[in-house]
Amino acid sequence: MGIVLAFAVGYAVGANAGQEGYQEVIDALRAVGRSEEIAALVAALRSHAGSTLRKLSIVIEGEAEQPLNPGRLLERVRDLMGRAAATAPAS
Repeated sequence: MGIVLAFAVGYAVGANAGQEGYQEVIDALRAVGRSEEIAALVAALRSHAGSTLRKLSIVIEGEAEQPLNPGRLLERVRDLMGRAAATAPAS
């Protein structure tokens, strides 16, 4: 949904400002994308995602010393989701 909104805003700004205004918006967005702040944000998000997956692996596998195995983790989550769907009351 956010991508569609961003596209619509970009299109409207570009249509109202002409090609030169549109190019300024594109250049500004590229500069923001290359900024140190965005790089730091992406690094923090990756670190958080990795930490969260490690913690989730511990909860699902029940073993604190087992390394994260993404293939097994996905299989285990699917198994748990299947069980939850099977025990959910029908609406």
